[in-house]
Amino acid sequence: MDKLTPVDITTLQERVYLRLRSAISQGDFAPGEVLTIRTLAASLGTSAMPVREALQRLVAEKALIQQPNRSIVVPPFTVEGHRELIRIRTAIESFAARQAALRTNGDLVERLRRQNVKMREAVERKDPEKVLDANRAFHFALYSGSQMPQLLDIIEGLWLRTGPYLGAAIRKIPGADQHFLTGTSLHERVIQAIEKGDTAAAGRALSLDLWFTARRF
Repeated sequence: MDKLTPVDITTLQERVYLRLRSAISQGDFAPGEVLTIRTLAASLGTSAMPVREALQRLVAEKALIQQPNRSIVVPPFTVEGHRELIRIRTAIESFAARQAALRTNGDLVERLRRQNVKMREAVERKDPEKVLDANRAFHFALYSGSQMPQLLDIIEGLWLRTGPYLGAAIRKIPGADQHFLTGTSLHERVIQAIEKGDTAAAGRALSLDLWFTARRF
């Protein structure tokens, strides 16, 4: 029996859903991009059925939009919608940062510093995919430090809606390298506040980080 290894009990539908959800959250699809079942199924190496089911779940989560002609698109960028989303994110994510500062420990500070270094190195290498990966890892290490699973679920949903915008910012807008390099300096402010257990400073630093990126749009 000790030679047996655990089996993957997740269904194909669930794996396809999680893969597409991750791709949207990471900005792999652009705002306004049309997603076709056939193309996605070919890329993922599956039949159309699990892709269709995954897309319907993502439509229900407001991560995608189904048009009257039944085509499915990534929500297009609008100034009003983005401003509303950032205001909501600022309120909720700064609260998570304050909660993390209340529960601060050396392991969390070390994880945050490690991801921030990875982000800075990725910026210097001009590797946008690694920049996005490290940025997400930094933020979710911070939010996990709040030790509030329901709060983390809410934040994941907000990032799902923000991902395409952030991906477009780093890939399309000139000067993104310098912008994200400055972002690592803002992350350092967050780290210092967490290290000191300063809840107010942690919330302010996180809010500044979000608004700094939002203004680029």
